[in-house]
Amino acid sequence: FPDLVKLFQERSGSAAAGVGSRKLYFEGLTILPCNVSLSVAPARALTPQQASFEGADAAAIHAAVRKGDLLIGDGVGLDVKVGSTNRTALAVIRGVFKSILVDALLKCDGASLNFAGVALRNHFSTGPQLGTYLTAHYLTLLRNNIPALLGSLAFFGNPVGLIRGLGDGVSDFVNEPMKGLKRSVEELNPTFVMDGVARGTGSLARHTVSGIADSASLLTETFSKNMAVLTLDRRYAQRRDRAVELRAAEGGTTTFVEGVESGVLKLLRGVVEGVSGVIRAPIRGAEKRGVQGFAKGVGKGLLGLLVKPVIGLSDAATDVMIGVKGSVEGATGGGHFGVYREQLRPRRALYGRDRALRYYNLADATAALLMTRTRLAGEEYLSHYDMGSRVALLSVKRVLLLSDDGKELLMVKFKQMKAVEVRQVPKPDGRAEWGVLIFLRSPRKNGSEIEVINCEEESMATDLCSQMKRGMNLAAIKAELV
Repeated sequence: FPDLVKLFQERSGSAAAGVGSRKLYFEGLTILPCNVSLSVAPARALTPQQASFEGADAAAIHAAVRKGDLLIGDGVGLDVKVGSTNRTALAVIRGVFKSILVDALLKCDGASLNFAGVALRNHFSTGPQLGTYLTAHYLTLLRNNIPALLGSLAFFGNPVGLIRGLGDGVSDFVNEPMKGLKRSVEELNPTFVMDGVARGTGSLARHTVSGIADSASLLTETFSKNMAVLTLDRRYAQRRDRAVELRAAEGGTTTFVEGVESGVLKLLRGVVEGVSGVIRAPIRGAEKRGVQGFAKGVGKGLLGLLVKPVIGLSDAATDVMIGVKGSVEGATGGGHFGVYREQLRPRRALYGRDRALRYYNLADATAALLMTRTRLAGEEYLSHYDMGSRVALLSVKRVLLLSDDGKELLMVKFKQMKAVEVRQVPKPDGRAEWGVLIFLRSPRKNGSEIEVINCEEESMATDLCSQMKRGMNLAAIKAELV
């Protein structure tokens, strides 16, 4: 009998080879050139609420990247090692320097990557040949962009951005007087020449001062972050990461006065942190590990006494430089060089305990963002219901009713609900309106066994009741699994 398996494999292999070797004809294949502006921020420390909102896996990756637990995978690329702990002195030192390296390589600002297009006319090739050609083309272009990528790293002060800004300033310094001269000749008015010279000189001065201040602030900021790692004080590093940065300050550009004010406060805070750490670190170490922990705490405290004031001074210099840059750009309504853009829309909402991914919905994203600023922060988003003057936010654990001014009107856990119903509720004036009645398993402190959410229409009450029943079902399923 013939070997059917071998025969099938031979026939499949020959068919696949025939498809792979089949030549394709392109009368015209065009891929347009593109420019990618790349900005990358390193992982930051998360609060417990933020870590819960991000999820266990994402929070673990955040912590691993901050600590510098990087691995080079076998043919896969860069990877992170999650769940490890630096125990020995050598491991601590290695982790510190890896964390510094991670911060140096994972933070760049406005790296401009240029990729030329592809144009093929009357071209014959097989599929693998075309794939090989395109891969080699874009890999070559990517290698050509490596200098621009390295030059945009904050670790080096973003020299490419500085050069770009100086180039814009020099261009204005030459072009503005020429434009003024041309207009002066056309209108026989010499004042346009003087205006052009003034605009060109001012643009050159603004771009020069702004670029130098921006590069200096990036260098001092990188220095401060790396010094914070060297303190070996994880809580101190996390407090610095969670602090609101001047670059993201509300109200737009930071002025020189605001930068000086913030810088002085950070300098004083650095001195206070260093002095208080000499007392706090030994006490904390003794509470955890006795005499050995006390000795380590003394070492950490003395190290912090030397390093933390220096970090405060560096932070002060950073804020002052940011203030200088903001004042220079703010004088002309904000420049286009090194602009830090605000978030355009709220982050995507992830639904339920499984954090399911759905099509982007602005209302859900806004509600999930609002939830992080209430007592529901850290809980998985389930849904919400807009009731006009009120909004109901539903997490996987409970429902929260907010007024239009953000005041909490009602909060009930799903596991405390026995049933929910839609009924007409009588009002004091004798009329009735629709509402959602929540029957509780046990009375509240005021003795109430029923909570009522009044609704303007029956359809509104029905929809809200349906969402609450869904939350109750999910809570019951979790209780059964536990």
